[in-house]
Amino acid sequence: MSDTRATIRPAGVVLVLLGLVAGALFFTSLDRLWPLADFELVVEPGAMERQARGFLEGRGFDLDGCVAARRTALDHPAIDYVDRTFGRERTQSWIAEGLPLLRHRVRFKRADDPEPYLVDVHPSKGVLGFGLYLEEDTPGARLEQDAARELALRAMRDGLGLDPAAFEERSATTTARPERVDHGFSYERLWNTDPELRERVQLRVAGDRVVGAWRMIIVPGPARRAARAAEAPGRALEMIGFSFLIVAAVGAFFVFLRKLRDGSVDLAESSVWPTAVFVCLMLTFFLQGADRFAAWETLWPRWVSDLRFLVFRAIEQIWVPLLLLAVVAAGYALDRESGAGRGRSLALLGRGRILDPSVGLASLRGFLVGLLCGGALAGSVIVLGWITGGGTSLQPRGFFLYPLDSAAPAATTLLFFLGVALAEEIGYRFFGGTWLLHLTNRRWLAITLPALIYGLTHTRLDFLPPADPFWARALALTLVGAVWGWAFLRFDALTVVLSHFTADLFIFNWPRLASDRPVVVATSLAVMLVPLLPGLLWLVRGRPGKGSPESREAAT
Repeated sequence: MSDTRATIRPAGVVLVLLGLVAGALFFTSLDRLWPLADFELVVEPGAMERQARGFLEGRGFDLDGCVAARRTALDHPAIDYVDRTFGRERTQSWIAEGLPLLRHRVRFKRADDPEPYLVDVHPSKGVLGFGLYLEEDTPGARLEQDAARELALRAMRDGLGLDPAAFEERSATTTARPERVDHGFSYERLWNTDPELRERVQLRVAGDRVVGAWRMIIVPGPARRAARAAEAPGRALEMIGFSFLIVAAVGAFFVFLRKLRDGSVDLAESSVWPTAVFVCLMLTFFLQGADRFAAWETLWPRWVSDLRFLVFRAIEQIWVPLLLLAVVAAGYALDRESGAGRGRSLALLGRGRILDPSVGLASLRGFLVGLLCGGALAGSVIVLGWITGGGTSLQPRGFFLYPLDSAAPAATTLLFFLGVALAEEIGYRFFGGTWLLHLTNRRWLAITLPALIYGLTHTRLDFLPPADPFWARALALTLVGAVWGWAFLRFDALTVVLSHFTADLFIFNWPRLASDRPVVVATSLAVMLVPLLPGLLWLVRGRPGKGSPESREAAT
């Protein structure tokens, strides 16, 4: 055992020290990398629903028997325009004041009633908009336009808390329905002249009721077109990355067929992780209660809509496990052929061998490599910011919304990001790195090419920093991918899967870590430590005796 310790101690100490330093850089940079909007993102369960219900009932709407669901809604084009044009400080102050850039959207529905309600709520500034969808033949009054206008202006004042005198009427329409007359009104005010910033309020009167009043920020046409045009270089990089990814997928398929023909593929072993990824995705979709609620057709039994929602999600995602089956099988076959054994711990965990030494060590190393990747991302973003002057985007966006809008945030975070880590690391590193090493026998190529493809395919993901210039995110993510490529060749596939899982948990728990609710913070910290569980269990319960063959094999 003394020889084994002498072999692993220096490298282990260096990895621990580097991980701690990188982790310190990463965690002290969270607010810089992912600046959160000045808005209460993590709210008490049911709080927004109660506020929205009280508002609607106060306006005379009947919500008896209605159930509700909440989701976070971000106006991406508007918030990007305001942030870039007026600066981060003013944007944050305007969000805090209730400018309609970010809101909690609450939807109410009732079984057998086809007319749902929507309310947009700012946690501290009240209602930003509300609406009721009415069927074409719902009866109502036949008001003249002037009488309907008076109702609309009263809703602006009493419902949205706005001063109608500050707005100018832009349009007024009248529509005759079979059993009523509807009126629509649009009002605007100028927040700023140069650069231009306008707010619009759209109102709808059905019969003698105001059934819609919505605030929105209008992005000027030239700015909107310029933003679309500016997307082209980033989209080009992204498409180049996906083109390489298609080539790799075709390669994996043909390697799989060749290895299947010569009998070196174990389909049972290869199907474990693709199945796990698919299950993670489907459970994540199931826990997105707001999405399932929005898809509920209230004239159907609820279970029929839920089943339809999940079946359609399964149809959309079924290609993922099918492709991963070929990728995993090809990776295992190439790994066995080379004798490298980088897939051994991954296969052992797939068989439930969580206390195996190689699994435990992969867990401990993976956590440290996850810290390294966090530090690499933070450092690269900071350096790129110094060089280019590029900034970051206000959050939350993209993957941040999965846990924020989930019925079970902790479970969703674990399930979704475990699926992402498995799919990406099995593809980019376990198959991609192994295949390139098999074809070229060049370790640097096996590290850099998958890392480059990884960076390119992440070019347009605006929940990752930096926001600009267009190539900066690809470069930063390529560097992170290179760390994973090094870790894969130095250690094994399970190490990089767990390090990716660790890094994602660090990142996407950030909004909940920033919460002022102690229980939420404590839960998020516990979730972030989950990748360490196999290592801790091995250290506490399953560590083999000194000098055992298993211990020596795992250590080396």
